[in-house]
Amino acid sequence: MIVVDKSLNIFKITVLFVSAFIMKVGISQDALIQNSLTSIPSDLVLTSDTGRISWGERATIKLKLGLEVGEESTGWPVWEDTIPGGFEILEISNIDTILPLEDSPSEWDFIIEQSWVVTAWDSGYLIIPPIEIGDDKTSPIMIQVIPTRTVGSPELKPAADIVSIEWTFTDRLKKAAPWILGVIGIAILGLLYIYVVKKIMSKKIVDLEKVAEVIPPHITALEKLRLLEERKVWTKGEAKSFHVQLSEIIRTYLDSRFKISSLESTTREVAQMINSLDISQSDKSNLIMALQLGDKIKFAKYRAESEDHTRVLSTCIAFVENTMETSET
Repeated sequence: MIVVDKSLNIFKITVLFVSAFIMKVGISQDALIQNSLTSIPSDLVLTSDTGRISWGERATIKLKLGLEVGEESTGWPVWEDTIPGGFEILEISNIDTILPLEDSPSEWDFIIEQSWVVTAWDSGYLIIPPIEIGDDKTSPIMIQVIPTRTVGSPELKPAADIVSIEWTFTDRLKKAAPWILGVIGIAILGLLYIYVVKKIMSKKIVDLEKVAEVIPPHITALEKLRLLEERKVWTKGEAKSFHVQLSEIIRTYLDSRFKISSLESTTREVAQMINSLDISQSDKSNLIMALQLGDKIKFAKYRAESEDHTRVLSTCIAFVENTMETSET
């Protein structure tokens, strides 16, 4: 009996050690996955909303870049079907430009971000390699993909017997009700159409189309700029509102005059469009500096002097006057 008791004790101790080892391995794997999701502090950050998915489950990958006014984000990744590392792309968001958050670095004036919803069908650890944009580089991301577990195995069942159903008149009427209501609705619409047409024809009204006068874009832009100059809203503590209106006026003029699309673009993208225009270099430089000052005031809470607002407004007026379309052009 004493020998049996010792064997049982040895068996229990062995089971405890094996269980502790398995738990330790599981914790190490989870820690490894979580560490792979931690990025080195940088202006460029690549993150995932999860570190483990099953076959076909979704994970959201987000790329975020913090920039200052005047910096560029050239080299942004373009992924269409797959992401490096073996992930299949299910959804792609638009590239958004947002204001810095409370926990963002103080030197960021705005943030550019985009996200991808992905999945995978191969088991194991998949690694998304570092992304480089300019001088910034992200840390790699590792996500574990595990097989989808199913309980038991499907069983084949015999085919059910054919059941004979007898439809009553009420059942047939209920089944045909949508078709009957559809025919009645079409008939009512047809009668209504005939009534309206006859009523219009009986009055014999002749509509004369008026050709809308096409107003040149520089006329509209100069009128709005002069009105903005008269109001002088920056003297009433509305400098940010002033630059929002000024940016919208000058971008609308650019789009109409030069057939570009600047209203939905960032200032950096607009600056590239302006530099490609066939106008003088001084007009290009002056307008770009005016737009960049507006960004500082709108996003970086920069406080400009009254003379700065007046100079920027004069720059925009001069740009319209120098580039407006004339009869010679």
